[in-house]
Amino acid sequence: MNTKLTDQELLNELKRRFDQNTVILAEQKSLITQLNEVNEKLLASEKLKSNFLSNIRNEINNPIAAVLELSKNITEGNMEASSMQKFAKLIYSEAFDLDFQLRNIFLSAEIEAGEAPLSVISVNISSLLKNCLDSFKAKIDKKEIKASFINHMKEDQIFKTDSEKLHLIFSNVIGNAVQFNENGGSVTVESWLEDNVLKVEISDSGIGISEENVTKIYDRFHQIEEGSTKTYGGHGLGLSITKALLEILNGSITVESTLGKGSKFTILVNQMEAAEGDDDTFSSDGNDFLFDQDEDDMLF
Repeated sequence: MNTKLTDQELLNELKRRFDQNTVILAEQKSLITQLNEVNEKLLASEKLKSNFLSNIRNEINNPIAAVLELSKNITEGNMEASSMQKFAKLIYSEAFDLDFQLRNIFLSAEIEAGEAPLSVISVNISSLLKNCLDSFKAKIDKKEIKASFINHMKEDQIFKTDSEKLHLIFSNVIGNAVQFNENGGSVTVESWLEDNVLKVEISDSGIGISEENVTKIYDRFHQIEEGSTKTYGGHGLGLSITKALLEILNGSITVESTLGKGSKFTILVNQMEAAEGDDDTFSSDGNDFLFDQDEDDMLF
């Protein structure tokens, strides 16, 4: 058997092995690149979670500390009777902030665990939107913001959906419109209903969102500002929860924004079918348990 290779055969074999090694090296290089990318994402994720834990600690501790201190002053009689109403308003405001933050946190955990079932009932949309706007009245008044609600529907318009989830969706977007606004700014909530699709636009004259950050605002834990010296509070869950809830409700959210000139969020929600036996269930404002006061009974 002739085992000698011709010069051409030897060259072909060397080329084949070289090409094979080149492919292996390319695959290894690609794998290393992918591993580096995964590692960078993990590090970024850990940083976001670390910032989130730090932020949420402040978002919870600050209202609790304020409520405890204000309550202590009231119980110890360290204030004039004329100041009682002012202190009561402050306690309500801080308690509302704490409740709002906790509801977002708990619901975020439920969504991630796949434990956020629908509870479809009939809800008065006008009342729900007014209630969401009124719940931020203390902050609106403090910043002297001009808030308005423009309703293109009947005042008694009924819409079938999960009212609690819809309430939190609108509260998060309105809350952001107030929070990221300047003193003397404006917030407008406008609503329509056509072909069983609810459309709500929430506009503000606030700080706006850069083109770069528009693609990131729905990311969980993401905040435009970071660090202990940031101008605005928050934990970076609000809009991510809003988008997740809208997906559950078969809806959507979009934003138009210019940095320094405000933002307009457009929310679309499709009417849903109530569960069998639930047709008569009705909510006037979308959250009767936590927000069951009539407007005249509110502290503000």
